[in-house]
Amino acid sequence: MKLMNLLSLLLIAQLSFAQPDTKTKVFIECTRSWLCDFDYLHTELSMVDFVRDRFIADVHIQVNTQFSSSGNEQNTVVFKGQNAFINHDDTLSFFNESTLSDDDKRKRMVKCLMLGLIPYVSHTIAAENIVITYNKPAETDTAGLNKQKDPWDYWIMSLGANGIFDGDANYKSQSIYGYLNADRETDKTKTNIGASYNFRKNKFVVSDEETVIKENTQLNAYVNFIKKINQHWGYGVFNYYAKSEFSNYDMKLSFMPKVEYDVFKYKDFNNQRLVVSYGLGVQYNNYRDTTIFYKTEETLLTQDAAIIGSFNKPWGNVNVGAFYSSFLHDLHKYSLSFSGSINWNIFKGFKFAVGGSYDITRNLIQLSKEGATRDEVLLQQRQLNSQYSYFFGAGVSYTFGSKFSNYVNPAFKGLSWGLNF
Repeated sequence: MKLMNLLSLLLIAQLSFAQPDTKTKVFIECTRSWLCDFDYLHTELSMVDFVRDRFIADVHIQVNTQFSSSGNEQNTVVFKGQNAFINHDDTLSFFNESTLSDDDKRKRMVKCLMLGLIPYVSHTIAAENIVITYNKPAETDTAGLNKQKDPWDYWIMSLGANGIFDGDANYKSQSIYGYLNADRETDKTKTNIGASYNFRKNKFVVSDEETVIKENTQLNAYVNFIKKINQHWGYGVFNYYAKSEFSNYDMKLSFMPKVEYDVFKYKDFNNQRLVVSYGLGVQYNNYRDTTIFYKTEETLLTQDAAIIGSFNKPWGNVNVGAFYSSFLHDLHKYSLSFSGSINWNIFKGFKFAVGGSYDITRNLIQLSKEGATRDEVLLQQRQLNSQYSYFFGAGVSYTFGSKFSNYVNPAFKGLSWGLNF
């Protein structure tokens, strides 16, 4: 009997030391999940086993995506070693231009993940089937490549328009929107120029005798310049123009210089930010209708301040902010807003998310003294005097079952499409 027990122990030990034959278990999450094609990643990265929970993974991968003002993507991919790979961490990054197709973006994602996973996969049997190749550029003068000139000098232009029309026998709606943007972003400076036009028309047939037709037009434009002084300090100048029937502005012009300080370093913005900013400027208002303060136009000194914290960790992420603005001639006319969210992977398979905002509004000096008609209230065609607004949402999810999620079965996937304007 003792001999059988000894043989059983030897067999178990042999099986335990045969673990290198198994694949590396990987858990991947994206801070912006809609940018990650998980089906594609699972199909292309077959040299690893994808698992559904970070607690049982050998490698926890977190993809943090930040957008430039022109729509470009800066992706930072953090590889966090666990179990046998504890303290074996790495960080890679890649950049996606806004003009790339979704297919090109996901191919770049796969390439980055494959490069980062090589040190972990090399310890498994899957390494025997990995072939590494290098496509040498046709231009061998790498120094010349680094010095190539950009004929656009980093400027990226974008323009577009869309129209949405819907209705039925008693209702018709038209919405027309157009925009034009020019953005230039470098390591030191950022320039943003843009304009947009929005027209909406709604028609309601209330009865045979009554038909309600409401139109609303908005025009916005801005010119901003921002400069990073060092890894902690930056400043900017923000100029804004608006014309809005909804907000009773025939013309709104604002000019505001701002200064900003990041407690951490700007280069760490993908993982952690704690930013404090302050701005002092001037604002000119020309109103469509006489306001509740009997003004048809006025020029005011304004200020605003903000505190923003953002943290991305393996267990989840936290984003919080507080925003304040007021008129200097009367500090009782102010707005104060708090907002934030927490996404937390509490334990294996269990996730919790909560978020919301609360706004205190005391600075609606542009409200028309004529008020709003019943139709304008019901259709939200004119801004009303609301002292506060709020939003709150919370949710939990729990997933259990097989720990692996390697396979993608395309049968009966159905139709998936959308219009992105």
